[in-house]
Amino acid sequence: MKKINIIILSLFVSLAYTEETKKDFQINKLHVGPNEDAYVASFKASANSFILKEVKIKKPKTRNLKKLRFINDDDEYAIRVFDKNGTEMIAIGIGNPFFATYEHIGYEDRKYMGGPVTSADIEIAIPLEFKPAVFIISKRDSLGKFNDLQEILVP
Repeated sequence: MKKINIIILSLFVSLAYTEETKKDFQINKLHVGPNEDAYVASFKASANSFILKEVKIKKPKTRNLKKLRFINDDDEYAIRVFDKNGTEMIAIGIGNPFFATYEHIGYEDRKYMGGPVTSADIEIAIPLEFKPAVFIISKRDSLGKFNDLQEILVP
C-alpha cells in the first residue's frame, strides 16, 4: 500500500510541475498562411537603401509567400525583424532582389537567365504574434557573413 501511495504522490507532483512549465512556455508561429491576416511590410529598395513604404495588417499575396523563407546560403540580402524591446523575432531571406531572372520557354539554352536591376519592390509577411518595431536590412559580404546595411524604425 505504501508503494501505491508513493507512486500516486509522485504522479501528482510531476503533473503539478508540468502545468507550471506549460504556462511559461509560448510558441509563436513563424510562417503565415495565404488565408491568414499578417503584418505585410512593403519596401522600395535600391542597392544602397531600403525605404519602408507601409506596414499593414492584411492577407499576403500567395506569390510573395512562396518567396519568403528563412535565411539560406543563396540569400544575398536578409531582413531581420525586432520588437520594441530589441528582441529579434524572425529573420527572413529575400535572395537578391536586384537580379531579375526570366523563366520563359525558349531561354533554356542561354548562358545567363537574368540580369541586374536597379530597384525592387519587396513585400514580407510577418505573423500577427510578432509586433515589428525595427527592421534591419543585412547584406552578405564576400566571406559569406551578413553585415547590417540599414536600420528602419516602424512608425
